[in-house]
Amino acid sequence: MSSFSDDYDTTHLKTTTENEKTSIVELLDELISHMNATRNVFKIMILSSFILAPLSLMLASVFVIHPFFMHRILFKFPDVGAFLLFFIGVSIMLASMWLYIGLSEHRFFSNWDKRFGRFTSLKNQVDKELE
Repeated sequence: MSSFSDDYDTTHLKTTTENEKTSIVELLDELISHMNATRNVFKIMILSSFILAPLSLMLASVFVIHPFFMHRILFKFPDVGAFLLFFIGVSIMLASMWLYIGLSEHRFFSNWDKRFGRFTSLKNQVDKELE
């Protein structure tokens, strides 16, 4: 009975490992196809970073640079003024990061269609050669 159990475990382990094991080429192929499918989501993210981040930076700079706004807030309501300065600082930091991410993603996706077309043609050529 134990021999049957050992044989079953070994056979089950082999089939499970073979099913879970995928080649690196298949994994990269799935990743590239997924990137092409979600390309529109990335384009929306890039567009929002080009619009919202500069608006946030401009609004924060107006609040900080305006001569009477910060002066009135800081002297009439010091706690609110300190919180507002902290909030403006965090907003500037996050907007700068969002703009940097948008620029780097735009740089990556600017040539995506050309690279993806080259990838699919090479993939089809290799598939035809293997058949």
